[in-house]
Amino acid sequence: MARTIILVAGLGLALGACAAPTGTAIINVPPKRPSAELVAKATADAAAQVKRCYRAPRVFGEGRRITTKLAVNYAPDGNVVGVPTVLSQSGVTPDNRMFADEMAAAAIESVVRCSPLHLPAELYAFGWSSFELTFSPALRG
Repeated sequence: MARTIILVAGLGLALGACAAPTGTAIINVPPKRPSAELVAKATADAAAQVKRCYRAPRVFGEGRRITTKLAVNYAPDGNVVGVPTVLSQSGVTPDNRMFADEMAAAAIESVVRCSPLHLPAELYAFGWSSFELTFSPALRG
């Protein structure tokens, strides 16, 4: 979202400028791109927040190899917008297919449970309202 600066007639004179503007102008200034450090920290913070809320279902063996990728949309206040969508699942085999829906539901529930997500508000202007999140109980340990 762009910041808006409003220039009001007479302001230049009050600030000691040579000539006062004769009207009012609105200038949209694009927000400053966040630093790489802020992006890295926010990414780690988002992952940690959602990871704390993830409760893997009680599946064993091959069921723990299922990885679920979700598309999640967030409002600027950090609340989930709509229902997260399953983009894909990998590691599904004939032996563990029975657990795929359960793994997807656990991933979706963790995102909803962790709402609102706490991120710096200035990141939303740069596409941080949409995330792809990957859930893998095998990586969690």
